[in-house]
Amino acid sequence: MGRIYFGAYTGTFTNAGGNTDLISIQPADDKPCLLRYFCISQISEVGDTAEEGIQVSLHRMPATFTVGSGGSAITTAKGDRGGTATGATVRCNDTTVASTSGTDEIFGYVGWNVRAVFDWWGVEEKFCIQAAQGDGIVVRADTTPADDMTINIMFAYEELG
Repeated sequence: MGRIYFGAYTGTFTNAGGNTDLISIQPADDKPCLLRYFCISQISEVGDTAEEGIQVSLHRMPATFTVGSGGSAITTAKGDRGGTATGATVRCNDTTVASTSGTDEIFGYVGWNVRAVFDWWGVEEKFCIQAAQGDGIVVRADTTPADDMTINIMFAYEELG
């Protein structure tokens, strides 16, 4: 088993239009990563009239992966007290989305009702999305919210090697 790292983000998910990479993980050389968990919620849109659905998709982008921009680089927390810092590049809320020179592998689409918390677990390794050197893991919002909202994101990934 590798080392576990945790990421956290809070910020504005805008209705500026277009897709948004809520989470992107780009593994370091010889340190593949497994996405173990993520949770997306929001704290500013409350009440029945604010209810809306956002399509979320999970991707592995192989070959030459280029991270997006417009969001934030995330400093992750080590799961164990004596561990080393991650080698991966981790970002949240990029409004210019990541790209790949390979074929984007889409693992699924899910609807997130913004009045609820959206959780995803990759408990067993065979159910995790794995990326190696040159690849990227992306959790993307494929739809734009009706108006800006404050989102909270928590996630965990395992770095092997």
